[in-house]
Amino acid sequence: MAAGARRSARDVFCNFPFDSNYERLYFALVAALLCTGQTPRTVLEIPPSADRLARLLALLAECPYSLHDLSRVQLSARPTRVPRFNMPFELGLAVSLAKTSPKRHAFRLLEEQPFRLQQSLSDLNGYDPYIHHGTIDRMFAAVCDVFSIFRPFPISELSQFRRVYRALRTFRQKQFDGLSPYNSDRFKQVVVAGREYVRQLSR
Repeated sequence: MAAGARRSARDVFCNFPFDSNYERLYFALVAALLCTGQTPRTVLEIPPSADRLARLLALLAECPYSLHDLSRVQLSARPTRVPRFNMPFELGLAVSLAKTSPKRHAFRLLEEQPFRLQQSLSDLNGYDPYIHHGTIDRMFAAVCDVFSIFRPFPISELSQFRRVYRALRTFRQKQFDGLSPYNSDRFKQVVVAGREYVRQLSR
């Protein structure tokens, strides 16, 4: 899934915080995308390099859709105490792509709290975010709403979404317990494993 791969109609660029507090929602997001037939893509695929920005732009251009979770608006931990800029920056790139090539890319917003986006990013007033309230089931519902145009999904029951989510959490614990899941190889492993769980449930 490296940048430069063949464009797929179901590729979704996912922009979310890489921290331990978000991990539950990360696995819920990946599970929901796979259950609805989408392929998650992330900046984790891009190795650190001088041309990282060019690769990020290429990856975004490969994806017809992008999801941006803007629920992290607080300052980082000490000693720096600075806001996170990577996520709004990546959103800005996606907005520019969607505005210049609307037939090639569309972005959607996720948030934890209703009405907060109007204060944190008022330039996007008029683009209503999908609210997940920081819960697993609400994340499932938000992703289903975003990609409702692709119904019927490979699997559609809430109980099946939960099974895929739990399977991914178990996979994470067994395969790389103690290590961050926010890593290129581990991200790919999670997606491959999740796709197999969905395939088994949809038979």
